[in-house]
Order: sequence, then structure tokens, then C-alpha cells
Amino acid sequence: MIKLVTIPDKAKEYQKYMVFVITVIWTVVIGVIVSLGFIFFPDIWQRYLTFLFVSILIGFASLLLIRNGHVKSASWFLPIVLWIFITIPCNSAGGILAPGIMTQMSLILTAGLLLGFRGGLFIGLLTISTDFYFVYAEINGFLPEPTVMHTPMTRWISNIIPFGTILALQYYSTNHLRSSLVATQREVALREEAERVLKQTVDNLKERVKEQKTLYRLSQVLRNEEVGIPELTKQIVETLPAGWQFPDYLKARVRIDEIEFSSSGFEESEQRQYVKLNTSSGTTVVIEVVYASGVPCKDPQLFLKEEEHLIKMCAEMIKISMDSRENKKELEEYKYALDIGSIVSIADVNGIMTFVNDNFCKISKYEEHELIGKHYGIISSENHSDDFFKGLANEMKKGKPYRGEFCNRAKDGSVYWVNTSIVPFLDQNGKIYQYLSINHDITDRKNADEKIKESEKLLKKITSQVPGNTYMFEIEESGKANLLFVSRGTDLFNHQYSLEELNEHPERLQEVLFEEDKEKFNDAMIDAHKTRLPINFQYRIVINGHIRWRWMQAIPEVDTKGRVLWYGATSDITPLVDYITSIEQIIFDISHVLRRPVASMKGMSKLVLESKLNESEIKAFSEKLHLISEEMDAFLRELNEMYLKKKEENELKLEIDNGIDNRSSLFNRFQE
Repeated sequence: MIKLVTIPDKAKEYQKYMVFVITVIWTVVIGVIVSLGFIFFPDIWQRYLTFLFVSILIGFASLLLIRNGHVKSASWFLPIVLWIFITIPCNSAGGILAPGIMTQMSLILTAGLLLGFRGGLFIGLLTISTDFYFVYAEINGFLPEPTVMHTPMTRWISNIIPFGTILALQYYSTNHLRSSLVATQREVALREEAERVLKQTVDNLKERVKEQKTLYRLSQVLRNEEVGIPELTKQIVETLPAGWQFPDYLKARVRIDEIEFSSSGFEESEQRQYVKLNTSSGTTVVIEVVYASGVPCKDPQLFLKEEEHLIKMCAEMIKISMDSRENKKELEEYKYALDIGSIVSIADVNGIMTFVNDNFCKISKYEEHELIGKHYGIISSENHSDDFFKGLANEMKKGKPYRGEFCNRAKDGSVYWVNTSIVPFLDQNGKIYQYLSINHDITDRKNADEKIKESEKLLKKITSQVPGNTYMFEIEESGKANLLFVSRGTDLFNHQYSLEELNEHPERLQEVLFEEDKEKFNDAMIDAHKTRLPINFQYRIVINGHIRWRWMQAIPEVDTKGRVLWYGATSDITPLVDYITSIEQIIFDISHVLRRPVASMKGMSKLVLESKLNESEIKAFSEKLHLISEEMDAFLRELNEMYLKKKEENELKLEIDNGIDNRSSLFNRFQE
């Protein structure tokens, strides 16, 4: 309701503001004048009460249209409905002599303000035609007898409506013209400022284009890593000036480590830009630019603010290039270290090995010449299916790195496991020409995992008889839970997936969650990952189309490797929730449904006690009290049958009758 009478923003929504103000003016003026009718014509108060109600209803409807954004509809609705509201009563109040006829003038003015010339013309022509009808009807005796006999005073009061609204609209329209003129002047000023900003933006863009071209040329110079540092420094100095505001007057000096080169005529100056950076290995990169004399610039500040970013970017590009050059040797050393510490091999796109290091030969027990030129299949075991390798080949063709575990067979028939990272190498056309495989021996870990699996089998046997489900899992930052162990237990109301299925398709665990609880479940996991506090919350699942409530509890524990593992269980609490729901329903019925007839009975009985009633009145109240008591008795029997049925259907079979208070003394004072 408060939003309905909130005044719209005049500057942003002027039409909406105008309709709102005129609606309020008409509603207030008509309401005041109609209210005076109760004083002067008390014998026909029903007529003026109807007018007052209709005027308020028209104002409310117009404000409602404005509130819902239908400003145009409100602009037409208000003058048309007001015209009908004012004109129709004139038929029974004297026709052309009715005081309300004068109000039509202000309605024409209102239509002109809200709807423009055409709207005002439409209402004006409609008014002229209707008033002519009143003249015709009066001449021919078609008008009914007037229901209101006006006096000179009441006619004057009735004319206050058009006079008052015309004065208010005159003030409003004059103020509107003044506001429009001010708004026009403001718009002109804004356009002039926009043109100035546009010109400045175009000039700035020209400078940015120069800067971008300079950065591109510098990147081309730095890309040629075969050029020595002295020649590179010279080319950088020749490239830089084109990016500044006055390139013909700019002089540059560049120093890379101990190598320095300057533009011809370079001189020290206070008006300069200077940047010094160091590469990761400590090599110094310095860029300094100054302007020679004769610069065609009146501004004492010769350098633009954007040119400060330009020189910093140039220095950063040179630093990155130097880092790349210096890292080449370091990368070769890394390659050597990788070759020593890992099991490395290289193969072509067909899987034919072109390189193997000593570690590869040691773990596979093959000689190098026995492997080079052979397919990787020479070391494959039966642990991986053909479909697995077909899928791997398809992934490799996409040009993305791959990481996984492989079980291989050595020359002597022994089996070993490796953790493998396969990196595809692409040529200039984006095509794969070879694969680098980096492997680490994980045989001991895999053997340990097998022992853990045996322990898990034993644990599953133990936990399979536990009511509910037990879990061991990790939680990722996103809230995703990676199950390490899960037991089905004896709970019939849960998902039917095994640990292997959930590890391959973890999204299936989310599928059984009730749609409205999925976000709650994920938020609880994210919060547990952040706080590492015990998990304790309830959620719903959907099994075979039925909603079941479950209670999840878990505690965190850090293992020897620093991983946070969660140990917990879930159990079905649907019977308990149903029981609590029944209790809540009983409380609701008592506090909301039963209190109403009790309150009625209490009020009637108080009225009987405190009032001097005759026998027939007492009998009438008694009949009502009896009717209410019968309705309460029927409702209580219905509630009793319903709650007994719920109790029988509930899966919780609790013997709690001995603990229920029979309230045997509650009504003793009425029985005495």
C-alpha cells in the first residue's frame, strides 16, 4: 500500500509523475466537494456516499495502473472514467443546468495535459455532443425530475471543483513548462559535453593505436631469439619512439645487463620516463626515454599518463624475453634431471617407440635396441582391455595431456605398475607428431592398495549388518564427495549403487536427493571442507517415487599423509519425522482450529452472564452454543480417528501410553 502512494521520480519518469499528481488532485478535490454534499443534502446521503466511494475507487484504480507500469493506460483511464463519473449524474441533476457540467471544462484540460492535443480534442468533442444531448432532452421533456435541488450556495460550492482543478492544473502546467525548459538546457549542456568527450576519446584512441603498433613491433623484435643481445638492444631503441606522442623528438636508451645502446642525440633530462626491472636470474633491464628540445607542446607535462603504462609494458616484455632466453639452458638441465629421475619414453603418432631412457630399460628388463622401433604393446599386460586402449587413443588424438595408471609386463613376465603422464607434441600446424611419456614406479603402492581392498572386504562384512549406511570419503573444495568406502547395511531406503559405480559416476549420489535439498547438501559439504567441523544435518531422498528423510553424521580425521578423511553414517529417520509432523499437526489443530469455536462459546457465555436477557434470547444463545459444541464434538472425533490412523501407519512402534497425562482433574470443578 505504501508503494502505491509513493511519488514517482519527476526527473526520470515525468509522465508517470504527471499522471500520479493529477490523479491525486482530482481525487482530493472531488472527495472534499462530495463530502460537503452530506452537509447540504443530508436527506440523499446515499447518493453522495456512492459518489465518494466511486471517486476513491477511480483514484485507487489509476494509482494501481501506475504502480504496475501501465502509465499510458492510466493516462487514458483517468480522464475518460472521470468524464463518465461527472457527466452521467448530470442526467438526474438538471441536465445542462447541473453544476457538474462546469467540471467538464477542467476534464478537457486534464485530457490535454495527459494525452496531448488529440486526447483533449476527443474529450472536448465528446463533451459538446453530450451537452447538446442534454439540451435536446430537456427541450423534449426526456430528462427525469432532478433528485438534487441546488441553491445558489450549493451551485457555488459545486463550481469549486472545476475552478479548483483548473487552478491546480494551471499551476502544474506552468511549472511543467519551466521544468521542461530547464531539462532542455541541461540536455544541451550534456550533448556539448558528450561531443567534447567524444573528440578527446578519438584523440586518445589514435594514441592507443600508436602504442599498440609499437608493442607489436617490439614483440616481433623479441621473438627472434637468434639475434645477440647487442643487436637486440639496438633494434629495441629504434622501435620505441613511434609509440610516444611526439616520436620525432623522443630519444631512448636501453640497457640489458652490461649492454647499453642510445638514440643519436640522447641527453639527460628531468623530463623523462624511467623503468628498471630484473629477470628471475638477476639480469637488469633498463629503459629510459627523454624529449629533445623544440617539442611542439605547450603543456609542461610532456608525457601522457598512458605512456607510463606503455614504457612499463615494454620493459616487462623485454624482461619476459630475457627470462625465456635464460631459461633455455635451465630447461635443458631439467630435461637431463627428468631423464635421470623418471621413466621416460617417446613414441610417434602410431605408438612406435623412438626413445627410451635407462630407467625404462631397467623396469621393463628390455635392452634399448629391443624397444626402439617396437610398439608400446610389447610391454602391455592383460589388466587393460582393448576398449581402454581405444579410448586412450581417441583422447590422445585430441591433443590434450593425459594422466593415468598402467599395468605393464616386463620381459621376464613380471608385472609392474606406473603412474603415467602423456604429453602430446604439436607442430606449427597444430598436428601431433610425437608423444612424451613420463612414468613413475607405483608397484609398491598398488600392492598396498590391494591389501587395503582386502581389509575393506572384511569391513564390509562387519558393517553390512549395521542399520543405516557407513561412509569414508574426502571432500573437494567444490563440495564434491569422493567416496573411499561405503556400506549398504540393513537399510532398505537408500540408493542401490555400489562403491565402484559411485566412483565411476559420482553424480548418481546426487540423483536420489530431493530437488530442494541438493543445494543444501552441497553447501553443507562445502562448509565442512572449509571449517573441518563435524557434519550433522538432515536431508531428503526420493526412492521409488517416495520421499524419505535421512540423517547424516560424520567426523573429520587427518591421516598420515595430511589428507582430511570423513568417517560417518546416514540413517533413515522418516518414521521419526512423520511422528514429529503429527505432533506439529495436533498442536496446530489445537491452537488454530479448536480455539475458534471455544472463543465463540466463551464470548456467548459471557454475554449471557453479563446481559439481562429474556427467556427467548437465552434459548437462542443456548441453541447456538449447542450447535457449536456438536461441531466441536464431531471435529474432535474426526481428529481422534485421523491421529489413531496415523499412529497405526507410523513405522515407529513406541509404547508411550503410560507417560501420557490423562488430565483427569481438568474438569473436576465443573463436575462438582
